[in-house]
Amino acid sequence: MTDQAAVLILVRDILGAGLFAALAESTGHRPVFPFNGERPETAVERLRPPRILLECFHPAARSDSLFSAAEAIGSRVILFAPAAPWGEFEEIARRRNVAAFVHPGAGESLAAMVRSALEG
Repeated sequence: MTDQAAVLILVRDILGAGLFAALAESTGHRPVFPFNGERPETAVERLRPPRILLECFHPAARSDSLFSAAEAIGSRVILFAPAAPWGEFEEIARRRNVAAFVHPGAGESLAAMVRSALEG
């Protein structure tokens, strides 16, 4: 797989990161991660991923420098909310012009929604 298929996973916990990495792989993407202690925007600059899968509760979701780094290289940011409340994050998504803001409603699969956003 080429670097064109890379997706940077920015999730708060290691279990969630592993689950979303498996989800990214299932869509033909290559999951990549920041180094331990690396700032998310530094990882964006180092890895230059075409897609960034960003959990809305991750501190980087409120980071001007992350969104600036993503915009500078043309990364598509997919902001996702694994659970409510997500109202504040809809505003972040709108203000940051993210490619997709994904949150499941009743009976919807977050995995299916994220998979669709990655493929789009």
